[in-house]
Amino acid sequence: MKVFSSVLVLALSCHIATAAALDLHGLKPDEVAVWAAPVEGGPELASLRADVPVNPASTMKLLTSWTALSRLGPGYRWTTRLVSAAPVQDGVLKGDLVWVGAGDPRFGMANLRSLLHDLRLRGIRQIEGRLLLDKSAFSSIGTADNFGGDEGKSFTVEPDTHLTGLKVAWLRFFNDSNGTRVVLDPPLAGVSLQARLSNGGDTAATCPDVRQWVHIREQGSQIDVSGKLPTACDGSQAYVNVLEHNDFAAQSFAALWQELGGSGPQGMAQGRAPANARTLAQYQSEPLTTALNDINKYSNNTMARTVYLTLGREAAKSGDTPADAQTAVRSLLAEQHIAAAALVLENGCGLSRRERVSARLLGQVLLNAARGPYGNELMASLPLASEDGTLKRRFASIGPRLRMKTGTLKDVKALAGYWQAADGRRLAIVAIINSPRAPAMAGALDAVVADLIHRFDHSVADGSAPAPADAIMQP
Repeated sequence: MKVFSSVLVLALSCHIATAAALDLHGLKPDEVAVWAAPVEGGPELASLRADVPVNPASTMKLLTSWTALSRLGPGYRWTTRLVSAAPVQDGVLKGDLVWVGAGDPRFGMANLRSLLHDLRLRGIRQIEGRLLLDKSAFSSIGTADNFGGDEGKSFTVEPDTHLTGLKVAWLRFFNDSNGTRVVLDPPLAGVSLQARLSNGGDTAATCPDVRQWVHIREQGSQIDVSGKLPTACDGSQAYVNVLEHNDFAAQSFAALWQELGGSGPQGMAQGRAPANARTLAQYQSEPLTTALNDINKYSNNTMARTVYLTLGREAAKSGDTPADAQTAVRSLLAEQHIAAAALVLENGCGLSRRERVSARLLGQVLLNAARGPYGNELMASLPLASEDGTLKRRFASIGPRLRMKTGTLKDVKALAGYWQAADGRRLAIVAIINSPRAPAMAGALDAVVADLIHRFDHSVADGSAPAPADAIMQP
């Protein structure tokens, strides 16, 4: 018991000493975990509760991004296909058309239109059978539990093999010589739009967000829009999250197919592509790096979960896609000798009440990534301070030499990323608040990061920081 007490006192004293060395700007030592170290090698710059498991919120996306770059490669692409075993006679497909979903995280309406355009170029104008959705790419999608209060918001849209336009449709508003009106794009047959709009005239000089003047109510397949629309809002738009994934995909398909002059299909169902099916049209996505740019700069949960599931699909061992994704992450950590005792995974995106990392684990991933072949690709995906993404309005006095992934949940505020000094040397930084006070302490978190940057720059200036190395050992 005395030995245990001595160890506990020593551990607490180390935490207190480190906290004292850092100005926490009003944060309590037990509310925050901090870790920082030079990328080019050398001792840690700061470590406070660095091995304590904490909820990382969206900084978890860094772990998924690093694994995806390492396992899939930056040039990885998703291929979405339309296939059939049925014959084509006089422009009529005499049977079912199968849409084989790949889980492309950026597959949008324009991509679906391109896919259907290619089908029309093949000479097909009518689908006599059904549209079958082949969803075999993912065995299941995993969970993001206890976010029921956020249902319907775009950031909680679940991943899907047939994710199309992030499963949101657009309300497009007009106020011109033809009157005040709103239309749904695409025009989904299963969605009813009721509008009670009046002309708001010149009540606004600009229209940064049309929802300031109109009220949009979504309930299942019913959308109600009401309010006074200023002339400044002519051409504005707002998204709505409607229908379930299968219905949204099928109705989007039908709307765009009709727009292109096609007829059919005769209903929708789930089904597998026959073994003898031939490819009639296909769309290949942009590379993984483009998806990671959206995921990390704008903290897109749906897309991040889809990339995580793609890891499981491409490294299938058990046939359980989420379980295989977790195996892919853990195996890479083990290969790179990064201790993962603190790691708890649910969906790989940070939209989780259960996920945990330590600041040191996330920091070691940042070091490994920066020293590896795809460091530039990961860093390019991160928001630039004061310039874009989720950091556009933060760190104005520091500027774009700072690239950091942000994280925000109830009781969580997090930052993790890199600072680059004027001479090119870099600092990896992780700072995570887990506390009911987190929403009020964002400024304190930014100040802690700024202090670490100033400390690093001072050490570079006085020569105590190590110079960049031509060859760097993995951590």
